[in-house]
Amino acid sequence: MAGLESIPEKLIVAFVVILISFLQLTTNFYVLGPALGGWTTLFAQKLLAPMNILLISLYVNYYLACTTDPGTIPEGWEPPSSVLDPDESVPIQVGITGPRFCKQCNCYKPPRSHHCKQCRKCILRMDHHCPWLGNCIGFGNYSYFVRFVFSVMTCCSYGGYLLLWRLQRILDMRKSVWYASQVSTAELMVIAIDLTLIVIILILVGVLAVYHTYCLLKGQTTIEGWERTKTTRLVNRRKIDPVEFPFDVGFYHNICSVLGYNPLLWCFPLPSPGDGLKYPVKPNTDPLLPYSWPPRDPKDLGPSIIERVEQEHKWDGPKLVRRDSEGYLVKEITMEDRMKMLYAENLEEEQIVMELNPEEYYYDSNTSDITDYELSDRDEWQDED
Repeated sequence: MAGLESIPEKLIVAFVVILISFLQLTTNFYVLGPALGGWTTLFAQKLLAPMNILLISLYVNYYLACTTDPGTIPEGWEPPSSVLDPDESVPIQVGITGPRFCKQCNCYKPPRSHHCKQCRKCILRMDHHCPWLGNCIGFGNYSYFVRFVFSVMTCCSYGGYLLLWRLQRILDMRKSVWYASQVSTAELMVIAIDLTLIVIILILVGVLAVYHTYCLLKGQTTIEGWERTKTTRLVNRRKIDPVEFPFDVGFYHNICSVLGYNPLLWCFPLPSPGDGLKYPVKPNTDPLLPYSWPPRDPKDLGPSIIERVEQEHKWDGPKLVRRDSEGYLVKEITMEDRMKMLYAENLEEEQIVMELNPEEYYYDSNTSDITDYELSDRDEWQDED
């Protein structure tokens, strides 16, 4: 995928459309149609109808996956107050932090959302950015993406079977003593080209289909699969407490959360149920976990400068919590808060100097202003993101 980043996504999408159209036209109108006696025969209609229905599904789902908004965070959205201001008396597992916050978008992240650097915005239930579709794959279009992948697999498999059937017929005719060549070299070349392309597509898309079948059954996205692997490593190294992936609610319900709750409609191009902001979770799941998933490595959660000042000076004012690329924002540091912390630190330094060298302290206090701090020269007091 890395090599595709330098190619405009519109060109990649155009290539996909041309490839699909080429296989459709050559297979239907140049090889199978004439070989079956034309489109008007019942035999031809029976054999080609399933493939063409799959082609329609393929085109429709590809179009919807390319053009549908994958889902963006509504303006002003915030987690529930119980998540923003949790009960401090309830113990929190190691590695579970506060609600995640996006520095680039300057907003809270709903569960399962991530920032896409290509789209330059946060995507609801982001799976990955797909250059073959020229779009992010998220809550809004993941169902179309899954149907497109399976349409490609079934359509190519059936089309490849028909081409092999035609090739076998040609070989059988050549063995006959009554054989009179009615097969052109061009038809054989087209069959060879189509079969080669179909095999390549089945291998590449097949890997994708197998992986997303697994993701669909496990109720996870591609990104969450990576996160679960990292979380397992942290648990095995005993850096965090054991924690279960909260969004895996069983095979059937996982599929329903993407394709809908009526199995009879799973093959139809319909959107996923829900709003992309809330998702079903396992019973007895910590209410904070869906908003803070994945758990963080404790070494990445060391106290910030502000938190160290709170600890050293026993800060008894409002709790000041830092944030990083994943969140933790609770309260913005005001200038008044900064001045109070600076003043507290200054008093402590003055007390230390006075105790160690009283004479030097009294001399310096008459010649300089020890409490004169320039905020512009104190980089350590800048807000941490």
